[in-house]
Amino acid sequence: MSSEFPTPGLKRKARKGGPDVPMWAARADLVKRGYEPKTVRLPYRLDEPDDAPLLSAACLRLQAEMLEWSSGHLRDPNRFDGTIRSLSRRYQTDPESPFNRRLKHTTREKDAHVLTLIEKAFGDRLVPSLKLADFWRWYDAAKKPKATGQPERVRRAWGIMKKLRELFAYGVAAELDGCARVRDILAEIRFPQPARRRVTLDLEHIEAFIPKAIEMGRISLALATAIQFDAVMRQKDVVGEWEPIPEGEALTGIVLNGRRWVNGLTWAGVVLDGVTRKATTKTGAMIAHDFSLCPHVQQVAAHVLPERRVGPLIVDEQQGRPYAGDAFQREWRKVARAAGIPDHIWNMDARAGAITEAEDAGADLDAIRATAAHTDAKTTARYSRGAVGKSRTVAELRLAHRAVKNSA
Repeated sequence: MSSEFPTPGLKRKARKGGPDVPMWAARADLVKRGYEPKTVRLPYRLDEPDDAPLLSAACLRLQAEMLEWSSGHLRDPNRFDGTIRSLSRRYQTDPESPFNRRLKHTTREKDAHVLTLIEKAFGDRLVPSLKLADFWRWYDAAKKPKATGQPERVRRAWGIMKKLRELFAYGVAAELDGCARVRDILAEIRFPQPARRRVTLDLEHIEAFIPKAIEMGRISLALATAIQFDAVMRQKDVVGEWEPIPEGEALTGIVLNGRRWVNGLTWAGVVLDGVTRKATTKTGAMIAHDFSLCPHVQQVAAHVLPERRVGPLIVDEQQGRPYAGDAFQREWRKVARAAGIPDHIWNMDARAGAITEAEDAGADLDAIRATAAHTDAKTTARYSRGAVGKSRTVAELRLAHRAVKNSA
C-alpha cells in the first residue's frame, strides 16, 4: 500500500486457489496482555485501487482502538466497533435492548450461552463483510453431529441463527451501521427447523412411574408428575424455579446462592379436596383445577403425612429444599429408567400426554386450551401428538351418513 493510504497491522493470508485475504493483526505483546480481537478479517481486496482507502480506514481504526486499550482506557462494553462480538456485548449490556427489557432471567441465561458460542465462532467478523454464504456455512457447521454416528444438531444450528436474527434486529433499532443490510439478508433465509416432538408421557408411563417413585422414596417426583399429567400443568408451575435476588433486596423466603425459590406450588396454596388456583409463570394466566378429580394426585398425596404438608409442595428429599439446577430432571430420569420408561420420553412430555388423552376422549379443543392455559388454540393443537379423537368422530359420522343413504 502507498503512504497515501497507511495500513498499520495489515497482514496477508494466503488462500488456496484464490487471492490473498487481508487481515489486521494486533501487536503480539498486547495480545499477550489480553487484548482482543487478535485478528480481524477485512472485507476488501488487497490489489484493488478502489478498496485502498477503505482498507486503510479499517486498519487505522483497529490500530487506534488497540493503542487506546494499551494506554489503559479499556473499551466501553457498550461500544459498537463493527464486529459481531461488539454487537453481542452491546446487546447484553444496553439497558434498552430486548435482552434486558423483555427476557426473563432463565431465558437470558440460555441466550447468554448461545451468544458465547456466537462470539467464539465468528465474533471477530466485521458486519459489513457478511454475505449470504457466511450464514449457510455457519448453519451447516453448527448442525454437525457431536460425534460420528450421532444425529445432526439441527436444533442447535437453528437456535444460533435465530439469535443472530435477534442481534441484527436490535442493531437496526439501535441504529448501528451495517445491521439493516444483514437483517434484510437473514429475513430472506429459511433455515431448516428442528422437528417438533412427537413423544408423549402417557397413562401407562404415569402408572409405571408413580409406584416406582414411591418405592424409591421419591414422593416429590411422583407427586409432581401426577399433577403435571392430571392437571395438565407445566413443570415450572409445579416445581418452581430459582430467580436472582435484585441487588439491595432483603434475602427473604427460601434462598440458595443468591437466588430465591418462586412460582412453585405450596401446600398452603393447594386444595386437595377442591379447586386449586394458580397464576402461570409463562403468561400470568390463572388456571383452576379440581384436584378431587385427579386420581393420581390423590394417590400420591395420601403418602404425605398431614404434619409434613408445609412449605413447597415438591421438595428434594435428599436436600430438604426445592430442587435446584438440573436436579429434578436428573433424579426423575433415575426413577423413569427404573420404571422402564425409555430415555427419549421426558418429564416435560406429561403435558403433551395429558392433552393428547383429552382429545382422544372427545374433549373440545377450546376447553383443552383453557385447561392448559394456552392463549392460542394452535399451541394446544401442537401439544396434541397423534390423537385420534377428531378423526374417530369424523369416521363415525361418515359411517352413519352411509347408513342413512343405504337405507333410503
